[in-house]
Amino acid sequence: MNLRHFLPNSWSYAYSPLPTTRNRPGKSRECGYRYVMWTVARVVLNALFIWLLVRIFSKHYTPLDNYQNINHYPLVHANYTPTPHDRRAVVSSLYSDSFTMAIAVLGYSVLKANIHAHLVLPYLESQVSKQALCIASAIGWTPLPVPFIPPPHHGKGIHYRFSDQYTKLNIWGLDKAGYDRVVYLDADTLVRRNFDELFDGPFDFAVVPDVYRPNDSRGFSITFNAGVIALRTSSALLKEMLDLIPQTDYPLDEAEQAFLNQFYSAKALRLPYAYNANLAIKTRSPQLWEGMKAEMRIVHYTLNKPWMTSLDQDPHEIVTLENQRGILEKSTKRNGGLYAQEVGWWVDVFEEMVAEKGEQLQACYL
Repeated sequence: MNLRHFLPNSWSYAYSPLPTTRNRPGKSRECGYRYVMWTVARVVLNALFIWLLVRIFSKHYTPLDNYQNINHYPLVHANYTPTPHDRRAVVSSLYSDSFTMAIAVLGYSVLKANIHAHLVLPYLESQVSKQALCIASAIGWTPLPVPFIPPPHHGKGIHYRFSDQYTKLNIWGLDKAGYDRVVYLDADTLVRRNFDELFDGPFDFAVVPDVYRPNDSRGFSITFNAGVIALRTSSALLKEMLDLIPQTDYPLDEAEQAFLNQFYSAKALRLPYAYNANLAIKTRSPQLWEGMKAEMRIVHYTLNKPWMTSLDQDPHEIVTLENQRGILEKSTKRNGGLYAQEVGWWVDVFEEMVAEKGEQLQACYL
């Protein structure tokens, strides 16, 4: 029996096809678009969630959050009286010949600013040549050999460029050389104006807070930069610090600066940025940089070393005065010329130094 005879004509295999995306091209594109957008949204949301977790659970190390009561010296010096000029010193350090020209220009800038203090230059005998000492002495530095202070834990975890930086702590022992008050300046600084007031404060330790570039969330930090330090010398305190270095918890990769931040965490006098005008300030806040220029005492060339071809320059190389000019010209163009004016300040002092001390300096190259 044929069932077709019992079915209505309209049912005779005239089935309507089920709807498919092939038959509805507009819908296909719409669904694909929604799928892509939903996938992108999920990726973004997951990324935001991970970022929030990182922000919540990872905090920058600070010596106050991790406070350790290791500094038992009084906040204000008990028997404070202004220090006589002959017991004051502006101090820097020289651990390689490649910083010789920086030391020369720094020393000349101190003399130009009429600072009432001796120029004292601790150096490592094993790493600094007679030629470098000749150049420093021609400017007015008194070279002073000091012992190498090794990093703790055999240097494990320390940045390779900072392996000799604990030697800086020798400046606390300068009381034995006859100096009570010291202003320490890193070799990559330049004095712009007189800062005699730093010798007369009653505090034993004064520094400037650190500043980091815009892409660094630490920004204007509570930690301080050890490139400029005003301090009261004490051999007893130096001995105590050397004993504490291997026992204290601090970021080893930041060497002596991190240790000093820990040691003086709650007892450091924070100075205005004008006493350590870190070039990072200019990148972080151009308005602040412009606003402090009129009172700027010391510039810190952290992000551009005008006298160097690079940070990996041969540590035994002392550039001639003529070749130095070529390097300085290139330095003004680094970072897209961002620090051209500040490099120009360094160049001006260099040229004045050569004009006045050129013969003595050239004699050191013979």
